[in-house]
Amino acid sequence: MKNRKVKSNRAQADYFELLVCQYICCSCGVTFSYSKDLSSLMDKILPLPDGTARLKLQNDNFIKIQPKIKDIISYETTKKGRVIKVVWVGRNLLIETTSDVDAEHNSSQKTRFSIKSIAKVGTGTLKNLGARKIKKFLGVDFSEQYKEMWQHLRNYLKAPSSPRCLLKNKVIKDRRLLKWAAENGKKYQIKLNKLCFDAFNSLSLGCRIDFLNFVTGCDDEDLYVIIVNANDVIIYKPVDKNLKVVKNIDAKNDSKTDVGYIISVDGEPTYRVQTNYTNGIGISAYCQRIFWV
Repeated sequence: MKNRKVKSNRAQADYFELLVCQYICCSCGVTFSYSKDLSSLMDKILPLPDGTARLKLQNDNFIKIQPKIKDIISYETTKKGRVIKVVWVGRNLLIETTSDVDAEHNSSQKTRFSIKSIAKVGTGTLKNLGARKIKKFLGVDFSEQYKEMWQHLRNYLKAPSSPRCLLKNKVIKDRRLLKWAAENGKKYQIKLNKLCFDAFNSLSLGCRIDFLNFVTGCDDEDLYVIIVNANDVIIYKPVDKNLKVVKNIDAKNDSKTDVGYIISVDGEPTYRVQTNYTNGIGISAYCQRIFWV
């Protein structure tokens, strides 16, 4: 059920991104190439118990941001020329980007949008770091501990050579096994969080700055972040978040959790880090989600 919820949440996000993509296409008189994708997403969301309400939320949030999108496109067009193509890049896993939708101008320049639609309040995930990024920026290689976690599960099930896919399917179908796997996974989640916390504080100031600049995507001067929630529409350019003159950055324990911590910039709590397993059931790869405080 949790896995289904994750998939339905992803479908909603995709649906919202395509609404924005379609709006830019219509505003600029260019072809919208994702009609089938949009229709398919609607078909996935509507059958859910609250599918109609989910679509209404995304449509309502979309109405809120239309004037902002229009203003941005109008401004960028005066600088970069008319829009000739709009690309949905959010689901293209071959492209490493913070952008969800790219508007391409006839000058070969782009205006890029990272878009988040939130049901209640907050700003959503700023960056989701997988094992490779954690290793690259923090120097933490968790692969051996991850193998150990799976081996504990195999031993518990008395299936020492079973492949992960079979174990996963077995666990998902059995509440007792799922409970054990989640508790076992939580131990490793805490271990990874501690390793990342210590590793971050061991970095030089320059490396900490590089890491946080990567998290905000501030090297992309064409990128806009647009966040819409129940209360507001928030827009900023990550390039304006570049940490240019900083004296101190450090991580501090979060008293509310043992699987997260707070990163302060010059004494001001700025980022919240949360160490998770990617599908919420304790038997998949781990990641770190980073949020604005």
